[in-house]
Amino acid sequence: MADAHDIQSWLNGDRLRSRKIKEQYPLIGLIVGLIFLYILTGYQSVKQQHRLTDTKKEMLDAKYRYMTISAQLTNATRQSQVHEALQAKGSSLQENTVPPVRIE
Repeated sequence: MADAHDIQSWLNGDRLRSRKIKEQYPLIGLIVGLIFLYILTGYQSVKQQHRLTDTKKEMLDAKYRYMTISAQLTNATRQSQVHEALQAKGSSLQENTVPPVRIE
C-alpha cells in the first residue's frame, strides 16, 4: 500500500512541495536551461549546414555558367568564326595568309 501512497503523492504534487525537492529547484532549473541550450544549438547547426549546402550548390551552378559562357566566348572569337561572321555580313575584308614577321 506504500506504493499507492507514493504514486499519489507525486500525482497530487505533495512530493514537489517537500523540503528536499525545493532545495534542488536551482539545480533542476540549471539542467532544464542546459537542455534548452543544447537543443537550440542543435537546431542552429542544422540550419547552418543547410545554408552551407545551398551556398555550395549556388557556387557550383555559377562555376558551370562561367565555364559555358567562357567556352562560347572562346569559340565566337576564333579567327575562323570571326571571318565567317564577316563574310556572312558581306564584308570585303580578307583573311591574312602571310604570317607576321618580327622586326628587330
